[in-house]
Amino acid sequence: MQSANPEAPRRLHAALHPFLQARNASTSFRFPTQQALPTAKMAPSTGQHLFCICGTRVNILDVASGAVLQSLEQEDQEDITAFDLSPDDEVLVPASRALLLAQWAWREGSITRLWKAIHTAPVATMAFDPTSTLLATGGCDGAVRVWDVVRHYGTHHFRGSPGVVHLVAFHPDPARLLLFSSAADSTIRAWSLQDQSCLAVMTAHYSAVTSLTFSADGHTMLRSAATHPDLRRLGPADVEAAVLLPEEPAPELGVKSKRLHFLTAGDQGVCVQARVGRGARGASPPLMQTPACVPPAPPPQFAGYSEEVLDVRFLGPEDSHIVVASNSPSLKVFELQTMACQILHGHTDIVLALDVFRKGWLFASCAKDQSICIWKMNKAGKVACVAQGSGHTHSVGTICCSRLKETFLVTGSQDCTVKLWPVPEALLSKGPAPHSGPVLLQAQATQRCHDKHINSVAVAPNDKLLATGSQDRTAKLWALPQCQLLGVFSGHRRGLWCVQFSPMDQVLATASADGTVKLWALQDFSCLKTFEGHDASVLKVAFVSRGTQLLSSGSDGLVKLWTIKNNECVKTLDAHEDKVWGLHCSRLDDRAVTGASDSCVILWKDVTEVEQAEEQARREEEVVKQQELDNLLHEKRYLRALGLAISLDRPHTVLTVIQGQDPEACEKLGATVLRLRRDQKEALLRFCITWNTNSRHCHEAQAVLGVLLRHEAPEELLAYQGMQASLEALLPYTERHFQRLSRTLQAATFLDFLWHKFTANTASEVRSQHSPTNWGEEGLDSRIPQQGALRCPTFLACFLIGKTSRAPSNPGIYGLFLLLGPPALCWDSYPKLSMEGIPPRNHPSLDKGPLCICPNSGLQTFPGLGPGNEHLLT
Repeated sequence: MQSANPEAPRRLHAALHPFLQARNASTSFRFPTQQALPTAKMAPSTGQHLFCICGTRVNILDVASGAVLQSLEQEDQEDITAFDLSPDDEVLVPASRALLLAQWAWREGSITRLWKAIHTAPVATMAFDPTSTLLATGGCDGAVRVWDVVRHYGTHHFRGSPGVVHLVAFHPDPARLLLFSSAADSTIRAWSLQDQSCLAVMTAHYSAVTSLTFSADGHTMLRSAATHPDLRRLGPADVEAAVLLPEEPAPELGVKSKRLHFLTAGDQGVCVQARVGRGARGASPPLMQTPACVPPAPPPQFAGYSEEVLDVRFLGPEDSHIVVASNSPSLKVFELQTMACQILHGHTDIVLALDVFRKGWLFASCAKDQSICIWKMNKAGKVACVAQGSGHTHSVGTICCSRLKETFLVTGSQDCTVKLWPVPEALLSKGPAPHSGPVLLQAQATQRCHDKHINSVAVAPNDKLLATGSQDRTAKLWALPQCQLLGVFSGHRRGLWCVQFSPMDQVLATASADGTVKLWALQDFSCLKTFEGHDASVLKVAFVSRGTQLLSSGSDGLVKLWTIKNNECVKTLDAHEDKVWGLHCSRLDDRAVTGASDSCVILWKDVTEVEQAEEQARREEEVVKQQELDNLLHEKRYLRALGLAISLDRPHTVLTVIQGQDPEACEKLGATVLRLRRDQKEALLRFCITWNTNSRHCHEAQAVLGVLLRHEAPEELLAYQGMQASLEALLPYTERHFQRLSRTLQAATFLDFLWHKFTANTASEVRSQHSPTNWGEEGLDSRIPQQGALRCPTFLACFLIGKTSRAPSNPGIYGLFLLLGPPALCWDSYPKLSMEGIPPRNHPSLDKGPLCICPNSGLQTFPGLGPGNEHLLT
């Protein structure tokens, strides 16, 4: 997370993105932990694919690369309890807890059939017959059912097995029509599909039968159980599975004759090969015994996480590997490029913590078995245990390696003590790991540091200081190597889970169960800053960006990024679903890895510099486009400027472009809108929503909407992003504009009606009721404008009814002009009167004179309209 740009720490929060998640990614898996049946099966015919259960999905892996090719999930999204693949590799049938069976054409990734299992409890096991036609299912209800997957119906229902039926298998000869099942009573039942009856019950085991296999000729059946007395002497572990080998020599397995041999696998990772004895149940002593996970030429290993991930670390000089400590005595080392896995055995109880030395070749682990181990990775990426030590009287919960040189490591335990372990110089050689076995470690110093469990220890960058954090709510600073107490950091309200030194400053960070992270000064042991934001215990804390930022993880499943300068949480990463126990950053600060109780390991990558480069390129491109847009607007080339303004997200500029069009260019505008890309049309539609809320801009919005509605198909419009929300925003204002236009049309119709009514008798009424002396010597006939002069596109209506009593001394009249609104009368002495409130002609406030109603120019008053200026009426 380190960047050469000084602004990088302030922008790091926008650059952290998860790109690998164990339960979703194509290179790691999560397996159910409480299932007796195998959770992975190889493709029978080709052996190129591996099928495994992963919660609600069945993942299909490429054996060569380890990549997940497909992930099949049913619609019910329930956990998969069992599945099987047909011998012809064409049909995959999983069973879910919802008691549904799905028939998948897995190569196409589609479900061809879905039906109910009819079992009253989840299906625990299933198996296809050799012809890929029949499917047998065994349920937790003790029933065995047979299905015809070709004709889609159930053929048999066998009852009589007590408890869970955990194993079913067809005889390899399809002509015999035999089905075998095993239940909780440790017996094997043989069922006849022809007679629909139980032929035999075989009782020879004293525990659950784990596997059932047949010889090639079908005359020999091999069954194995976890504690069978005959197979027990073949190895020290319980038998998990057994297979019959072909009757031909296999020197690499110790088979030198053509007699019948079998291979067993135990729960301790040991494979045993033996020869079938002469007796009906006998077996000869083992011919070869070897660890199953370390064959002479180990193939790729695929490992799933067991429940909680307790710690995780980058490994290798270039951080090319990660080592994971899960809820298991074994460690898992993954190569990040290929996700090839190594399983490391060395502890006898759950591994609790990990740490890596400076160069990355050595790392250390501690466990509940009160021991510590040092592991070494060679240049080929293989890891081996090179040293072991013990001395604590309780579980060792935390470990830290020296930072400056690979000289020592420090451990903290529940026995409230800290031990300093020197690293033997023999381990620092660049040669291969010693073949004589792990070196025994001896503690150099032991110090009781706290009154309660020690949860975290940290070594300063100069290897001269040690910090410890405990459940007693304090952190302490010690001088190395004497372990002399220098000071106590107190202030947390609950126990401490993590302590870390800053790589740049003399500052210590502590994470506590009170949900806070605190920074402390090493000189005076005072609290400098407190970071609050987690809703639960803060489990890990780490400095990033050259000590200017903090990463913290908590029990709330969140990872937070803090800027130390202003105490601000600049990013919250919500990718885990449970406690985040493991948090580690790479040497270059460009990556981080987290592990949590949800069985997930997530690798985070810092893309600050990439985003900065993209932002700079975007700004430069925007400047060029803005200049081009300004040039087009200056040249009044509005049509070409429209698409550019939309791409720059300038709603006001787009509105200006549309308003600047000539009335004759409306067709060109419509053609330009139709030539826009779909994303530009969506943006233009969003602009229309804003324009439509304003009556001054609604005409442009309605024009654009009219183009889209007339020329775009309804299916295309509905496919626009956010179309439903856009319609909901457009409809209310469009209805309001429609109502306003309706009122305008009514007013215009009313004015037209007035025009036709009053035009016919206006001249006669005026001639009879007004004296010519009021209009000068020429009389009224020459002053009355003709109908043609009064007509205009807005139905101009003019009629003369009198003049006001307050008219000026010079003869004149007042004109009232009304435009597209409710009829109203406005005099200089009467500010506003409705049409219904027009005074009668003989009203004392009105003198005989002309009144002009003109809907062309709004409500305006024109004084002085008299002899010689009647032309204003036209």
